[in-house]
Order: sequence, then structure tokens, then C-alpha cells
Amino acid sequence: MATLNSTTVKTPSWRRSSGNAGSSQGCLFDLVTIFLSSMAVFIALILWFDNAQGITSNGVFKAVTIKSWVADSANASLDTSNYLYYPVMALLCRLLDGIGIFPGDPRHQLTVINAFSAAVCLCIVYLLVRQITGRRSVAWAAVTFHLAGAFFLNLAIINEDIMPSYTLMFASMALASVWFVHPTWRRVALVAALFTVAWMFEWRLMFPTLPAMLLALVVSPGRPLSRLGRVALFLGTTVALAQVAVWLWGPQNGNPGPVTSLLWTGKGTAEGWAGFSAVKVELLWAGIAQYLAGGANIADPAALQSILREMVVTTLCIVIIAVLSMLILWRDRGSSGVRVLTIIFGVTFATGEVMNLYSQPQDPQMQINVMVWLTIGWALILAVAVRWRPLPVVSGAIALALALFAYNVSKLTPMQGADAFWRGALQRIERDVDPTRTVFVLHGFEQEVSEMFYAWGGDWTYFDKLAPAPTSKPKFKFLALVNGPIHKPNATGEELASDLKSQIEKVMGLGYEVVTNGIWVWSEGQVEASLASVADKDKAKWLYRALHENFTATPAFTDPAAGPYFRLQRR
Repeated sequence: MATLNSTTVKTPSWRRSSGNAGSSQGCLFDLVTIFLSSMAVFIALILWFDNAQGITSNGVFKAVTIKSWVADSANASLDTSNYLYYPVMALLCRLLDGIGIFPGDPRHQLTVINAFSAAVCLCIVYLLVRQITGRRSVAWAAVTFHLAGAFFLNLAIINEDIMPSYTLMFASMALASVWFVHPTWRRVALVAALFTVAWMFEWRLMFPTLPAMLLALVVSPGRPLSRLGRVALFLGTTVALAQVAVWLWGPQNGNPGPVTSLLWTGKGTAEGWAGFSAVKVELLWAGIAQYLAGGANIADPAALQSILREMVVTTLCIVIIAVLSMLILWRDRGSSGVRVLTIIFGVTFATGEVMNLYSQPQDPQMQINVMVWLTIGWALILAVAVRWRPLPVVSGAIALALALFAYNVSKLTPMQGADAFWRGALQRIERDVDPTRTVFVLHGFEQEVSEMFYAWGGDWTYFDKLAPAPTSKPKFKFLALVNGPIHKPNATGEELASDLKSQIEKVMGLGYEVVTNGIWVWSEGQVEASLASVADKDKAKWLYRALHENFTATPAFTDPAAGPYFRLQRR
């Protein structure tokens, strides 16, 4: 016991090697430089990329809700799964309106807010790595590595909603990694408060990290009763802060009554995304590998074949970092600081990947918070390596990170210019069909869904209240193949096919022209592959037959950018 409490054991070997472990020389200068330079990089990439949604589409739909908050916050609705996200983003969008940055356009304003959040996140990386290693040079190398990671880089310059909440959650993890080594009541309460604010931006972020936080407190120093008290304080602060938030919002639309409705929203658990399957193992591999290099959001396992070499090389790099960092941590396992650091990031990773395997393992926003351990592991390896050759090691690490950055930017090139691309496409499509008299039948995952939804004012609840043609509200009306599998996961394939058929026939009966895109010429196998993440092959086959056995199609027009469109008629 005396040995475990000695200074030698408490100080990790990688930190002990630094002669100025406690020095804060140049810290403020470094933070300002990191923030300003990374913001400049992100803004330059936003302007060059000209693709606000990038590899995802979720942010576009969030921007529609933010519009309602900006226009009339008093009557806008809260969302328990994104409790603070909409009101805070609306406030920030108003600030951007005031200074003339993408005024009136939350879809693009969110890219700037995400860039700001990502720049703050890099400052947190610097502070954490400098604290745990005592080396300024290693902290800079870790910042460069984190910046270069594909999912982090991509999410920093698009309008996906995860970056602000991820930054807050990472800040709480960083504080816990340092403070829970010598926890006090005040430290525990502050970490719990920051953790709570983070998940109130994005509810699902609570679950990978909550077990890590509690386990770190369980193994913290002190008597068992003291440790139990810290766990109780952490949980109590979380619940109390959530309850205060509910009280402060008062009668706002959508505000839950009991706080338990905020603590457990059940988001996604009753939808087609939920559930374990063999195909998700491949998608999990894709999500983990693409986090570091490539950055592709792969929903079809068949797409892995074209990037197999990249996946194998990236996986090998991740495994090497994992093995070497675990060996370093194991060597210093007697240190309470090492135990806390390992638990905070290791348990978050393990718990998070199990959650991802249940939901959407390939999605960038599902991987970004659980794969953050990779930067910490890389920093630990560098902290050990610089003992022998400081300059070559740090220089080489930064050079590798810059090469990774360049590679990941190059992978964005095929998607560059999509905003201008779709502005032109939507104008041409509107000349060929009248949106007020048209219902589109689409797959649901295409970029044109989010583009049309935002530009033409979509409404998720339009179908049951749809009036006879023509109607301009909503201007964009569509039926999606994925809608049934996602929202009715327990329905049989026959039931899903019957629903789709009756929906198409209903809108036809109301006098609407039904237009579909290139999915009409897909083979049955292509439809199956495209629905792999939300439906089994049997359901996909039924949906394919619902279209081709009940309807015929004639070419309507072909857009040079968006591809062919077809008009459907009853057989």
C-alpha cells in the first residue's frame, strides 16, 4: 500500500521523463495560435468545399427547425433529445445574422458554428495532452493529429449537429481525466455539470461516457463511503441540473413534464436503426477505420470493396496505436492517474462501440466521441518516444499528421461544390415538374432529399393533412423507401409494401403527379444493398416489388446533375 502511494508510482513514466512537466510556458500564446489558425483553416475549407452537408444530411433538417426558433422562439418547440441544441444554435445564428455571416441561412451558419466548436476542441486537446505528458511539443503534435482525423475534419466544416455537444463532452472527459485523480466535491460537481450540459445538446452522448465517469469515481482515492458519495454527487448533479433546466423553460412547447422524460428520451430505440445484425459488424469496421482516414459515411457494405486497401492500412495503424498505448498504460498501471485516464477514454470507447453496433456504427457522428482515445494513445506513444530523439520524433509526427490532413482533404474533392451544383439542379427540376402538383418517390438517403426539403420547405407531417393538388405548403412532398423500415421496424415486408403502394395511390387519387428518380432503374439487389442498415433483404424485396408490380414508369426528364426522373402510373 505504501508503494502505491509513493510519488514514483503515482507519476507515469512518460511524464516523469519531462524536465519541465509543470511548466505553463507559452500556454496562452499556444492556445490563441491554435484557435485562430484552426479557425482560419476551417473557414477556408468551408468556402472551398461549398457543400454545407458534406457526408451527412442530418444538419440540414436541424437547420429547418432552427429557422423556426430564429423566427419565433416563444412558440418554437423543444426537443428532449436535443434539449439545448436548438435554442442555443438559434441564438448563435441570430448573432451571425447581426454581423452579416450567411444572414437568414442557418444551413450555412451551422458550418461556422461547428468550425468554432472544433477550434475550441483543439484547444482542449492541447491542454489535456500538455497536462498529462508535460510536453509542449507533444501537445502540438496531438493537436495536429486530431485536426487531421477524417471524421473530425469533415464534421468541423459541415452542418451536422454533433460538433458543439462533442466539444462539451470532450471537455468534461478531459477535466475528469485530470481532476478525478484527486477528486473533491467541487471538482466532481463541476465535471457532472459540464457533462450534463453536453448531453442536453445531444442526448445519446450521455451513455458511452456515463459508465466511464462513474467507474473512474469508484476507483478514485479514499474510503469506500467517500467514493460512493462522489458517485451519488455526480448522479445527483446530473439529475438536479436537468430538473432545473426543465423548470427554467417552463411552458415552452415540447418541454417534458417529469425530468425522467429528459433523462430517457428513447431516441432511435424504436426505429429501424436499432438492433444488432451481422451486416453492422462490417459497418462498425468502416466507421472505426474511416474515423481516421477517408471519412466516408458507408451505409452499404458492398462499398467497402472499393476502399479495402485504405481500410486495411488504416486499421493496421489504429491497431498499432492501440497496442503500443495499452502497453505504455499497462507499464504504469500502478498510477492512479493512468487508471483514471484509461477508464475515461477506454470505457467510453468500449461502451460506445457496443451502442454503435446497435444503432448506426458507420455514421461519423456516432464515432467521433468514442474514437477520441486515438489522439490520447498517439500522444502517449510520442511522449515515450521523445525521450530518445525529441526533434525527429515530433517533426515526424507532425509531418505524418499533415500528410493525413492532405489525404483527407483530397477525399473531399469529389463532393466539392455540391451547394452550387444543387442550386442549379433544383432550378432545372422545377422547370420540368411543378412541385405544387408533384409528389416525389425517392430512396430517402439521397442528397436531393435534404436539398429539396430545405429549399422548398418540406414538412415531415404533411401526408395525413395533404389537400388535393395543387398545394404549395409544403412545396416539397415526398415518399421515401426508407421511411417504412425506419419508423415501422416491426412491420413485415408485405405490410411495408402495402403501405407504400397505398400512399402512392392516395396521392395519385388527390390529383398529384408522382415522379421518382434513378431508384426506378435499380435492380432488386441494389435496393437490398441500399437498405442494408435499416431493413433485411426480405423487406427490401417487398418494397422493390411494391413499385414494379403495381406501377409503370415513363421517362420524364434527365437532369445533367441529378440524373434521370420518371413519371409513375398505375398498372
